[in-house]
Amino acid sequence: MRWAAESLPHLGRWSREARLSVAGVSTVMILMSAWLYLGLPLLYLPAFLALAVLAFFTLRFPIAGVLILVAAQYMPLGVGQFTIFQVLGGLVAVLCLAFFGLTQRSLTFSWIVLPLVAYVLITLHSLSFTYDSEGTLYLVRKLIFNVLFCLLLINVVDEFKKLRWLLWVMAGMALVNAVAGGIQFVLGITEQSRAKGLQENENQLGEISALGLMIGIYAFLYCDRWWKQVLGLLLCVALSLGVVTSISRGAVYAVFCGLGWIAARERKQRKRVLMIAALTLLALPFLPESFHDRFRNINTDLRGTNALSQRKGLTTRGYFNKAGIKMWKANPVVGVGLGNYGFYYVQPEFNPGLRWHKRLPPHNLYIQALAETGTVGFLVLCWWIVQAGYNYWRAEQRVPDDRALKGGLRTAEAVTVVALIIYFSSGNIVYSNLAMILTLSYLCRRCVEKERAADRLGPAPAPVVAGA
Repeated sequence: MRWAAESLPHLGRWSREARLSVAGVSTVMILMSAWLYLGLPLLYLPAFLALAVLAFFTLRFPIAGVLILVAAQYMPLGVGQFTIFQVLGGLVAVLCLAFFGLTQRSLTFSWIVLPLVAYVLITLHSLSFTYDSEGTLYLVRKLIFNVLFCLLLINVVDEFKKLRWLLWVMAGMALVNAVAGGIQFVLGITEQSRAKGLQENENQLGEISALGLMIGIYAFLYCDRWWKQVLGLLLCVALSLGVVTSISRGAVYAVFCGLGWIAARERKQRKRVLMIAALTLLALPFLPESFHDRFRNINTDLRGTNALSQRKGLTTRGYFNKAGIKMWKANPVVGVGLGNYGFYYVQPEFNPGLRWHKRLPPHNLYIQALAETGTVGFLVLCWWIVQAGYNYWRAEQRVPDDRALKGGLRTAEAVTVVALIIYFSSGNIVYSNLAMILTLSYLCRRCVEKERAADRLGPAPAPVVAGA
């Protein structure tokens, strides 16, 4: 301990290369030891070492590593019992945050992360009465990872240029998934005529496509060159493939709400907004028959998904919601414990008459917060969303009169609105993309404040040349 205390002051004098080398070698040694201790198959060792190399690369180029991490989030390939996103994300977040703390002697923190920390504590509390301790511990690990992921975003993305890169990576992954979904649909590789792209299910394909579509629409609205506007429209057409082939009712509903939000916000772009609306209406007759079949009774299909206005005739999601409300009423303070919805759903006093299994997710973020975390957790969720709205409000108040900056801010706002609407029929509190999307609000606020500070300081003075 004495040696460590005497050594710490000297760390500040280490070169960048020395710090990176020590961090990289130490990480590889720890990972190899953990691998041998856990007895994991050697087949996964090359992939795991490749992820360690990527984490080491991120120490040299943080924004590049973060963008790789965001892209991996929408490519749910597994390594053992973990996805690439989880393995790489844990390494990148821990190493980078430790490196930032060592070199910058401080880390940027934000109120937007505190609700995540609160959910970690709520979930830890639920371990005392959970019926699936293994599953609840898994959710704790996911939530802790999400905290690290959000802290990494906050410490790396501090300029609008970096924020735009992040949004374009999301749009790019949405495009890849949408094209994959279109190919699956044409080849008939579908589930009940629904494609899932590279995602785990059809609803996730619809979600990422809807989020990417908002980015494409704003690229069309705010581009100042005609060829960029054309590319924006073509991007929207390609991303629409994902929404159409997934046939996700929640995604389609969210897209239309997003278009309404854009129409209300972008009154100065009225002509372009009307063009998008007209193209949407013209495309409706050309949609596949399977899409029309799923939406013929849209009023009935959505009944109970977004509202519980009737006692009978609800859809499957409506019955899930109804069971969740019963669970909340029976356990109103802290709920039944995160991850326990499925166990209680099959109990006679909560089951609405539909047979299911104990691993059933609530399929509704807000019902999940009520049923599994009670009024306490629901208020934490509301705090999280209100905090995001407050960040956007502050950013709107201070954003410079710059077309590109306003476009980036409005894009992040639209993505957040569409995501929150989608989660009425899907989503999960432990989703990493939920944490990332709500964190976008703080990134926008931070970038705006940094831009304003740069404007107040003005351009840097020209260097004085000796003898001039």
